[in-house]
Amino acid sequence: MKKHYFPFILFIAVLVITIIGCEEYEPEQPKTTNLIVAQFCDPQLGFGRDSFEADVARLEKAVQLVNELSPDMVLITGDMLHIATDEDVAIFLEIISHIKMPVLLTPGNHEISEPVTATKLQRYRSLFGEDFRVAECNKYCIISANSMLWRDAPCEETIRHDSLLYDALQKAKNKEQPILILTHIPPFVSSIDEDDGYYNLPKAKRQELLQFFAENDVFLWLAGHTHRTSHRNYGQINILNGETTCNNFDGRPFGFRLLTISDKSFDWNFIALE
Repeated sequence: MKKHYFPFILFIAVLVITIIGCEEYEPEQPKTTNLIVAQFCDPQLGFGRDSFEADVARLEKAVQLVNELSPDMVLITGDMLHIATDEDVAIFLEIISHIKMPVLLTPGNHEISEPVTATKLQRYRSLFGEDFRVAECNKYCIISANSMLWRDAPCEETIRHDSLLYDALQKAKNKEQPILILTHIPPFVSSIDEDDGYYNLPKAKRQELLQFFAENDVFLWLAGHTHRTSHRNYGQINILNGETTCNNFDGRPFGFRLLTISDKSFDWNFIALE
């Protein structure tokens, strides 16, 4: 009898040791996966120095290149068109429909001109979708905010928008997600104390936003509007304006930026169209 039971007892002993070993072994979990995003600044079809058709061709080339690079998302920082007629909006939307990965837009001043009105907001939303959006990708939180509501805009719309923004920031912080902000107008161009102007947000609002963003672990603010390439900081927040595909005031070549992000460090690489 003992000879018959010995193989069974040996099997049980091996099984128990295996189970105990599995319970005690806890593989190290990665804190955050990498995130790769393309930053398209101001495609602004119709603003180039040659022709509308040339702007279209350059944007089509950017779409071809970004599909070859295959980032996780494409982020477009506003001013999709110079004059946002229904016909030109349809052309823009058709071009970006060929992007093979998710696309996140933010409204620019050429889609919602100042002074902002309820009618202009409604038109933007009917053509491009909501002007405030939150996307989660690879454990990161990306928030697209409407910076036009921080200038000359209806008070009730700004209050509603900022309530959504602050709620999204706090939820992302509670989940320990690194946060990227996407807007058209940057908070400032050179200095947080610079005077109010066309290319920045009003001083009081920019200071309020930057302080709140810093408190809620925002580490990247991607913007457009300036048509100049620049990287500046407010504490841990990196504020990035990249090249456009239509008209660069600083003489930079046409192209876009590819961000490869790991936790809160990143590489910001230029992708030339030519």
